[in-house]
Amino acid sequence: MGWGFVLLLVVACGPEEEGPGPYELIEEQTWRAVNASHSGEDGLFVQATFHTLAYELSRLYAQAEKSELVHDQLRSRLQQFVYSYIDGRYPMEDGTDINSLYLQYLIYVNPSFDAGNPIEKSQFDVWRSEYVRRLLGIIYDIKYPLLRAQYDERWGNTLYSRLVFSVYVKNEEYEGPPLSVADLGSRTFLVDEDGNRYASSGTAGPYPYEYDRPETEHLGKETVYRLYFPNRKADRQTPIVTTSTSRLHLVVEDFGGVDQRQMTWDLPFEYPVVPYRRLPAPAPDPPSSR
Repeated sequence: MGWGFVLLLVVACGPEEEGPGPYELIEEQTWRAVNASHSGEDGLFVQATFHTLAYELSRLYAQAEKSELVHDQLRSRLQQFVYSYIDGRYPMEDGTDINSLYLQYLIYVNPSFDAGNPIEKSQFDVWRSEYVRRLLGIIYDIKYPLLRAQYDERWGNTLYSRLVFSVYVKNEEYEGPPLSVADLGSRTFLVDEDGNRYASSGTAGPYPYEYDRPETEHLGKETVYRLYFPNRKADRQTPIVTTSTSRLHLVVEDFGGVDQRQMTWDLPFEYPVVPYRRLPAPAPDPPSSR
């Protein structure tokens, strides 16, 4: 019996690779629901992901599953995700009532708030923590599916009152002149079902933050950028997307050989059912042999 046969036997009898876990499968199904794309005849592919809260929850669960986290660790990551939005920096023109919680606290709760005063800072921290605690209570309300279209007036299709999209651009077979991508954010618009167009809002031109810009000035093989659209129409009161909205579009204009690349979502999304809200407890370590 040669070594080749032994090696084949070892490979054949070796442990099979584990397939995706249940939460990873749920994330994949959710990702497919919130993605839309456009393939142009010019060889450019554009794909946009609509970052709803349900999609972000599916991502957090899948990441926790892969990392073998316990539920308290997952909950901590969810809290940090919420804090990243409520503590974010937003342009004042977005509106004070959907700006950071810090700004809301200054305007609506304690206009004389002194962050350098330990007692006042502690009071603010309690108020801020209570907001997150209430939101997590709404998310995990057992009367509703974990993944759903609406959680409250700020969270659902929106993340803290903002419609959030990441846009991926890939050069598949484009053979034209070099393409500028640095300004793609200013050429990407949200279009509601009535045909109204909305520009994005950010602290770095059209981008939420500097790190949300395309990494290069011109398109190489691929690039990605992120955009926030405050969920407000021109009157700064009426939401663009509500629970009755049936369709939404994102368009990229004057890019490559296509005047307008349109990606469309039909709402509401149909999300998969999460069978268990709590992550399974890790298996106990086997007893050590003596």
